[in-house]
Amino acid sequence: MYLVHVRVLLPPQPLDTEEFRDFFRSHAFPGEGVEHVSVHGGTDGVLTVGFYVQADCLTAAECVALTVAERTLVREPVLQRASVAGGSGALVAEFYNRMVDVSARDGRSMRVQDQDSDRN
Repeated sequence: MYLVHVRVLLPPQPLDTEEFRDFFRSHAFPGEGVEHVSVHGGTDGVLTVGFYVQADCLTAAECVALTVAERTLVREPVLQRASVAGGSGALVAEFYNRMVDVSARDGRSMRVQDQDSDRN
């Protein structure tokens, strides 16, 4: 599973971003692999939408997230004046691995498997 952040530029008007998570989630098709959506920000005019996507590779996950975001902006009347500014995968695995390496190694944490090989 990959986390992809999509940045959405909001129109200069007051919007209630609380309902946006449901907007983005509802426009993902079942076969696209979107497992979860999170939404952050919006007060500065930029909304960060986190798409957790089950995909074969990061580029496929990025494509799905951007497609779902664009579809949502077209189909939700309150977002039709918004635009996608960009999106990219959040590369968190190496940070997590470093955090685990300095932990007490008490058996509760494991390194993230390298997705390009069988190495840890």
